[in-house]
Amino acid sequence: MVSLSALPADPHPWAALLTREDIVLESGMLHLRHDDLSPLDAHLADLAMIADALTDAGIEPLLIRHGLRDEAIVVDVADQDRAWEAVTRLCVGEPVYVKPKGLSAVPAPDHTPRRGAPSALRVFRPRLAGSLRYGAAHGVRLEFWRFGAETVEAPHANALTRRTIAAADIERVSIQRHGRTWQSLRGMFDPHPNEMVDDIDMVFSWVDGSSSEFQRQRAAQMAGYVVGEGDDGPARYRHVDELRYALRSVYMYAPWVRRIFIATDSPTPAWLADHPRVTVVRSEEFFADTSVLPIHNSHAVEAQLHRIDGLAEHFLYSNDDMFFGRSVAPELFFSPAGISQFVECDVRIGTGPNAPHRSGHDNALRVNRELLRERFGRTITHDLEHCATPLRRSVMAELEQTFAEDFARTAASRFRSATDISVTNSLYHYYAAFTGRAVATTAPRTRYYQTTMAESLRRMSRLAERRDVDMFCLNDGGSAEVPEEVRVRVVTELLERMFPVRAPWELPAVSAGSGWERSEASALR
Repeated sequence: MVSLSALPADPHPWAALLTREDIVLESGMLHLRHDDLSPLDAHLADLAMIADALTDAGIEPLLIRHGLRDEAIVVDVADQDRAWEAVTRLCVGEPVYVKPKGLSAVPAPDHTPRRGAPSALRVFRPRLAGSLRYGAAHGVRLEFWRFGAETVEAPHANALTRRTIAAADIERVSIQRHGRTWQSLRGMFDPHPNEMVDDIDMVFSWVDGSSSEFQRQRAAQMAGYVVGEGDDGPARYRHVDELRYALRSVYMYAPWVRRIFIATDSPTPAWLADHPRVTVVRSEEFFADTSVLPIHNSHAVEAQLHRIDGLAEHFLYSNDDMFFGRSVAPELFFSPAGISQFVECDVRIGTGPNAPHRSGHDNALRVNRELLRERFGRTITHDLEHCATPLRRSVMAELEQTFAEDFARTAASRFRSATDISVTNSLYHYYAAFTGRAVATTAPRTRYYQTTMAESLRRMSRLAERRDVDMFCLNDGGSAEVPEEVRVRVVTELLERMFPVRAPWELPAVSAGSGWERSEASALR
């Protein structure tokens, strides 16, 4: 039985809300139901709602921040009663809740403010977006400060000030933020020393292996080539719409990414609309030597990424099977000074030289190792995690000048070969580290799943339950333990649970999913 404990003690302000089609009662709380609202959009909607309510009541909100991105609205305690009346009036048309620190959320009409003293609480509208719930953390921090003649008292220190401030040191300024003018404190939203403020773009490499034209062209050009272990398998090119969900993960959890570039020679995905934040780039647009095209080698593509026109100096590179699992900050990838931060994994490169029988991945690591050993006298030992990786265009250009022959050879390698370099896996990162422009980090929480393995498919369900991983990879290489239709069903259902919010660059008429028929996954139970 659903508890009604979170409904207002006097239900009259919300009586009409119970009949709205976009409001549902879930776990005892009224929730707004959405299909395409990101976590940031939910926060900004509540921020605008509270600011408008205060302004309409004749109260000018003061915008501050805690840390780098946790914004708060400040009101003088002298205006607390009027402010709270304004918030309560919102409940006539919206399910507004409040959550004081350390206490459960309650409907705004049922909350008794702590009068006269500095205090803080969260004001929010609970929301459902597919399998996601947006609660107090996505709402607005509302603070009441005591502005005295000599001192100003806040409930907590913030990004700029201490808890107690000399009144003479308070200087209000007007700022533009989120499409409106706010009052704030001088220096509050200036770039701070621990903040990455440069533009960051993102590049995805992608191949539609289901395209009949791709299969025909690749088969014709494959004749006569001998490739390493696993490099001719279908896993290198098949997909179950991962790209759509990878881009959704950017929209939901990395909204600070300026532009997304999709490096592909495949037809544009049917669901992708024209949008200023997403650009499809073809190999002939960024390869230095277009005579080597067409290319079926990700190592070759990765060696040319820095030539993409319009790409920011700082960018992330990712494959379509890599996703953000929760909100991530740009400082996870770049220091405020632009130092890139890469993630090593526990897997060792191993002994022995590159050889035709090894996979293209293993060979490239060995070629990288020899180049770096010759130049710096150091031997790299670890592979890198399968996750979004930070790069700088200027460092890549310098790297190409330093290893010009190796770049040219790899860019011209139509398929993976034993002599390829892997720029984005280890070569760039250790070169940058040895020249003072990159460091290894253990900060991100990452996971790697081999989706052809039954145990991985079981463990993957924890991703949607816990949502405690920054980045994860769903790789479909290796020997299959489960039927392909089962793998596709489980992966697709997980991605839809993780990323139910449609991005603004998706055409609404084109449904998500690969179109594979579903089957029972009894083998996984």
